[in-house]
Parts: sequence; structure tokens; C-alpha cells
Amino acid sequence: MKNLNRNLIISVLFVGATLAHADDKADAYKYGKEGIEAAKNKEWDKAIDLFQKAVKAQPKEANNYNNLGLAYKGAGKLDEAGKAFSGAIEAEPGNYSGYLNRGIVYTSQRQYPKAIEDLDRAVKLKSDSVPAHRFRAFAYLQNKDYAKAVEDYNVVLKEKDNDLEILDRRAFAFWNLKEYDKAIADFSKIIKDKPQDKEGYLDRSYVYELKKDYAKGIADCDKVLSLDPNNEDAKNRKVRLEYQQKNGNPTPTPTARPRRTLPPEPEATPKPKRPSGR
Repeated sequence: MKNLNRNLIISVLFVGATLAHADDKADAYKYGKEGIEAAKNKEWDKAIDLFQKAVKAQPKEANNYNNLGLAYKGAGKLDEAGKAFSGAIEAEPGNYSGYLNRGIVYTSQRQYPKAIEDLDRAVKLKSDSVPAHRFRAFAYLQNKDYAKAVEDYNVVLKEKDNDLEILDRRAFAFWNLKEYDKAIADFSKIIKDKPQDKEGYLDRSYVYELKKDYAKGIADCDKVLSLDPNNEDAKNRKVRLEYQQKNGNPTPTPTARPRRTLPPEPEATPKPKRPSGR
């Protein structure tokens, strides 16, 4: 009889624990669902509060931490976002999204070595991840590791062959590697897609100057001036190129023009993933 009572008590405790776990999961699902709606409306404080509740209800679910981190990121609270993504990794050491998201945060904070370390892990977990390769390439670019940046941008362009921002960044890497023909090819693709945008012509004219292809550089400057007659960069470069073409005596290497394409990657916040159901 005593053994029977003991078994009944154990059974009741086990059922009670199971029901409590089910209730916690149900609460996490509810908070997560409401948090996603708040995030869609960019009600970041509300989303943060709801995702914090989801984490508390289900602390071993990595997705809850990732959702919380994305909400913090949307609110511009990068330190808190990084901590939340670290929580996702602690909950699930092989969590691809945790490493990707934390790597993106490190990129935004200009902590490029840390970003590369996390994005390396993301790539190992998901080798075809376009975001991981894209952000890692940007971190390499900022670290002036241009060859590795090109490798990652090549992967991205296999999936998004007409991504003009990526073509521009890869061209920038190529010209720093003194692979001028490849840089020109990328800028030419950009110009073909955006023929009225002066920036592509200015960049390509700069590379033509480095390559000492003066006639083509002058032609690009002329195109810029047809679009923007008062463009000082184009006017100065044209004068310099015409002098070099006439005298066959290159002036010192031109100062690199400021790069408009090297701010941090776009800060668009991905929509948090839907929590796993009951």
C-alpha cells in the first residue's frame, strides 16, 4: 500500500510538472505571437516587454532570445541586442540565427574582428547563408582584407547577381587589390543598370586614371558633366587626365575619392520568427 501511494505521488508530481511545462510553453507562444505583432508595428518597447516574458516562460528556447534581440536592435539598443543574441547561443550552442544576428550587431558597432568570428560560425552552420557571407564581406572590407571580401561577395552574387550595392563594394575591393579590369567590369554593370547615376561614372573614371586609360577616363568625366555641369570632382579629374594624355607624364597617384558606399550595412530589422507552436 505504501508503494502504491508513493507511486501515485510521483505520478501526480510528474503530471503536474508536465502541465506546468505545457503552460509555460503556451505562455511563451502567446507572448511571442503578441510580440511579433508589436514588432511589425515598430512598437519596440512593447515588443521588448513581450519577448522578455516569452524568454522568462521558456528560457531554453533560442528563438525567444533571437526575437528579443531583434526587437532591441529595432529600438537601436545594440548592446542589449547583443546580450540577447548571446542568450540564444547559450540556450542552443549551434544556433545559426544567434551567431548571425550577433555578428550583424558587432558589424554595426564596428567591432569587425568579433563580427568575423561570429559570422564564421554562422557560415559553418549554414554554408549557403547569403546574409552571413554579405556581412562578413563587409567586415573584411572594413579590415582591409580585400581578397577575403571578394570571396564572400562572389558567393552573394551567385544568388543575387544584380545586387548593385554588392557589385559596388566588390569593385571597391578589386581596385584596392589593383585588379582594375575587374573593378571596371563591376562599375560598368552598375552604369548599365543606372545610366543616369553619376556616381558609377565617377568611380569608373577614377579606376581608369589609376590604369592610365586616360581617354576612357575623360569620357566618363564628360558624362558626369553632362548630368551635373558643376561637378567639381569630374572637372578636376578631367583637367588632370587631359594633361596626362597630352604630356604622357602622369601626375602623382590621385587621392581616392570619398566612398559613399561604405557606411554600415542597411539597418533593416528582420521580422522576428514565429514561435514554435504547442
